[in-house]
Amino acid sequence: MVYVNGTNKKPEATTARKIKSYLEYGTQVYPLINVRGYSEAYEFDEDRIDLEQQGRAGDALCQTVGVLASVLGPDVLLNGNCVQGLLAFSALAYDDNTQSTTIHPSRDLNLAVYQRGFFDVFPSRQEMLTFSQIDAVAQTIKNKVATFREDIIESNKGKVRETLDQYLQVLEEQLSSHHCFLQKIMPEFEKCRVAFRNATGEFERRIANSRRNRWNTLFNDLSNASDDIVEDNFGDNSAISTRIRREYEKRREIMEQVMLEDTEESVKVLQQQTLQAVNRLLKDIHNVELQHPLSFAHSRSIEFSGEMIPRYDLGVTDFSSMALKVGSYAMSGSAIGSVFPVIGTLVGSALGALVGIIMTVAGIFTSKASKIRKAQGKVRDRLEEVRDKSLDSVVDETRLLVAAIEKELESGLLQKVNDMQVALQQPVAIFETQISRITTLKKQLEDMPYGTIQTVQY
Repeated sequence: MVYVNGTNKKPEATTARKIKSYLEYGTQVYPLINVRGYSEAYEFDEDRIDLEQQGRAGDALCQTVGVLASVLGPDVLLNGNCVQGLLAFSALAYDDNTQSTTIHPSRDLNLAVYQRGFFDVFPSRQEMLTFSQIDAVAQTIKNKVATFREDIIESNKGKVRETLDQYLQVLEEQLSSHHCFLQKIMPEFEKCRVAFRNATGEFERRIANSRRNRWNTLFNDLSNASDDIVEDNFGDNSAISTRIRREYEKRREIMEQVMLEDTEESVKVLQQQTLQAVNRLLKDIHNVELQHPLSFAHSRSIEFSGEMIPRYDLGVTDFSSMALKVGSYAMSGSAIGSVFPVIGTLVGSALGALVGIIMTVAGIFTSKASKIRKAQGKVRDRLEEVRDKSLDSVVDETRLLVAAIEKELESGLLQKVNDMQVALQQPVAIFETQISRITTLKKQLEDMPYGTIQTVQY
């Protein structure tokens, strides 16, 4: 592109910016200063020594180059020249063969007049051409024509390099932005996992406490009921054994149902807490202005069947071996003996051992009421032993239940959280790979000899 300015016109940055908007990739700008002057300005020999001294043309060229370079960049500019356009036109618009002007007759009153004036001042047309410096302009154009093919290739390479630079800038900005984003949100994922652990810990404590309470309630009620059973059936071992077994079975069935309800309620609370943790995570991610919307499908509900609630069976066999021989005694002069093989029971999966205790009660003059109270006390003691074993089993049973809960969370909701974290980190690898490839491509282009194109390798 040729940019022509006059000696009396100060170059403006606005004009340079407009020129920049016109330029295509790889286009160069050739600045020229058109020096104005008519024949009387070159009448004497000293007036025809240096064109750049005419009308401060040299200063105008320096100013023009400076303004253009500040906006377009020095690489875009070719070396500029001063040229006397009217003088060059007058020298060229003449036919030596016919010894006449080639200016159209319609311009006889202006251009033809100027031409004749120059012919009167300059000794020859060649001196007119030399002083006008039009030959320097022509040589610059010829030089560009000679390397036209190479210049086009290099221009296209410049387009590609500039485009690659723009891509690199965008990718590096996006990579930096994403690193900042990850730095802000990664702690939120750990908070979510901590919330999960806290929720399962609270679930475990709630289940253990509720089961201990249910066992204590069962044995408190069973102990009270056993007093009446022993008193009402004193002397009838079979009846006492059968009735205590029935009371236990009745209360156990009720307790199992209540435990199932307790577990279901605790699971609902656990679900609410874990989903709240995930929702907080999504909200925190949104608050750091994630550019792409996230959707999170709720994990399927955590469901537990009755099989996850251990059956607390107290079998017939166990109670048949628990022969409460209350009132079955033999008199032998000075002693009355009573034997109490005590309750053995299966409570949960860990219990089932039969505990046998033999106790001899002495006293020939002991009353029936006293014997009943002692029998009741022994039954209570044996029930307390079973209570202790039942309570001891709660820890293991709760741990098994929590392990199932944790497995469900790890394969469900927690896995979705982990997958989301991995997905958010994937753009880093993508950006880095693209930056590496584009950088390699750009370097290969830069290493190619001028005006050549070669196959690139990733």
